Amino acid sequence: MPTDTQTHRHNTLSPTIKQRQFLRSLMFLFAMILLALSPVAPATAAGPNTTAPAPTRPEGIGIRLLDIPASAQNDPRARTYIVDRLAPGTEINRRVRVENNTGTPQTIRIYPGAAHIDNGDFIGDDASVKNDLTTWTRLAQPQVDLAPGGHAEVMASIKVPADAPESEQYGAIWAEVRSPADRGGVAQANRVGVRIYLSVGPGNGNPADFTVTSVTAGRSKDESPQLSALITNTGGRALDITGELRLTAGPGGLSAGPFNVPKAATVAPGNAQTVVFTPPRILPNGPWTAQIKIKSGLLEREATATVTFPEAGPGEPVAPVINDDGTQWALLVAIAAGLFIAVLAAVGLVLYRKRRSRAAAALARSRGSKRNSDRSSKAE
Repeated sequence: MPTDTQTHRHNTLSPTIKQRQFLRSLMFLFAMILLALSPVAPATAAGPNTTAPAPTRPEGIGIRLLDIPASAQNDPRARTYIVDRLAPGTEINRRVRVENNTGTPQTIRIYPGAAHIDNGDFIGDDASVKNDLTTWTRLAQPQVDLAPGGHAEVMASIKVPADAPESEQYGAIWAEVRSPADRGGVAQANRVGVRIYLSVGPGNGNPADFTVTSVTAGRSKDESPQLSALITNTGGRALDITGELRLTAGPGGLSAGPFNVPKAATVAPGNAQTVVFTPPRILPNGPWTAQIKIKSGLLEREATATVTFPEAGPGEPVAPVINDDGTQWALLVAIAAGLFIAVLAAVGLVLYRKRRSRAAAALARSRGSKRNSDRSSKAE
């Protein structure tokens, strides 16, 4: 049977074990918080480029990008278009896949073409139009002959000369088929292309960025409600704007949406473009809280505004409240989590010291009782 002293020694070890269990719990909680805050990135290829997944084959001829820079593989724009920044004197190579999805053999011409941005549209120029980008771009095969259902991979090279000025260049790699000329000598041409957004200059240049400048509720000529958002490109790269609208806190607590932008709008640096959302006609006038989420590639901005749809025509523009993009929110959550863990650790330390003090006091009382007992035995 253990003595009182042995029993109390066992009690003095108990807070240490509990402390370890408490610290393990804190470490587990901290790890879970870090895991929740950390972005999950898919596995990347070891090489500089990865391969885009195969989309559903359209009818007719088709062309799509095969190579994606590993650093941009999460960017939906880079999975569809050639989007890059090159310093003068450098070169990139990208493979494209040309497909014949018709029922007859096709001779397909492949060539680089110039393009420009106008009123929110990325417009390919005529084949005869040249710009700097077209002179820098070479195709390994200018023409391919494909059987029905056939395809070919063609390497495109873009080499920027050492004396190229800093600029933003637009173009496309086109795959084109032509019909035989009619009696009047007129031939029809069909072409599909992969867009090229090329920024030229040293370093990374000005990053892409934009803001939602204003929001306007209105009605179209057929009295359908419309909400227009003016997007200003405040960065150094062209944007392909998409977005969605949600309407909340409406009459009687109604909510509606999401409503998507029907067509992506392309906005050059320094320019502004309006994107339009069209809710259903049965929508009450409001007021509503409009929650707008605008995206271009990996960039995302959110804005909120209180709007009321007029009976006819456009309403007055409203300056929206730009919501945080999430980075500062994640930082605040991380700081709060750190403070929470620090408080828990402090509380645990205080409890541990109190238990240790109680155990030491109990041990001292036990030893005092034992000494008194020994003195009593000697007296007897």
